[in-house]
Amino acid sequence: MARSGSAVGTVVRWDGDGGVIEVAGLPGECWADASVVEDGPLRAGQVVGVDWAESEEGRPFRAVRVGRPRDDLQATPGG
Repeated sequence: MARSGSAVGTVVRWDGDGGVIEVAGLPGECWADASVVEDGPLRAGQVVGVDWAESEEGRPFRAVRVGRPRDDLQATPGG
């Protein structure tokens, strides 16, 4: 049975079509397609809520929903 869950993640890189989110507790990259983002576009460094699932398409995990950026948890340079 495929694993899935919800967590907070940090956008590692993003372009217009999608990007990679580092999700707390996952041992690999989580790909997010732009179509699953509630309030985009995103940019590197933003902290977002992510609903994720295991993937069979190249990367180990994929986002099924990416919530609005969390302004209260934004990453800071060097921190």
